[in-house]
Amino acid sequence: MQIKIVNKLNAAQLQQVMSIWLLGNTQAHDFIQSDYWRKNYAAVAEQIQGATLILAEQDDQICGFLGLVDDYIAGLFVRKDVQNQGLGTKLVARAKSIKSPLTLSVYQKNDHAVKFYQAHGFVIVKQGVDSDTNEVEFTMQAAE
Repeated sequence: MQIKIVNKLNAAQLQQVMSIWLLGNTQAHDFIQSDYWRKNYAAVAEQIQGATLILAEQDDQICGFLGLVDDYIAGLFVRKDVQNQGLGTKLVARAKSIKSPLTLSVYQKNDHAVKFYQAHGFVIVKQGVDSDTNEVEFTMQAAE
């Protein structure tokens, strides 16, 4: 598995990343209508090109990625077939080596993600409501 940083995705990479993004969101956020993610697909595809992306690749296939905008983790996604193999941990570690302290937002109901980030040294610093989904979300920050 290779971890690399890119600032601009080519067309094939963008398609792979967006496929992982859409499937990951619908699987992790079953409390949000899947239509919400589909409606935001084009906007995210455009925004993602402005992020620093940390990619986990194997045989030229993207297995997971972390999107970083300044010191904010805009998203962390790992393909379901390669989850629980330490990829998320490697992606977060690489992000921490680039920027510190990192912050992120995560839905309260996404218990798996909340626990993952807590296990990696993030603490909840704020609670709010996502105005787009009306779901409670936590702002988390990596402890220094």
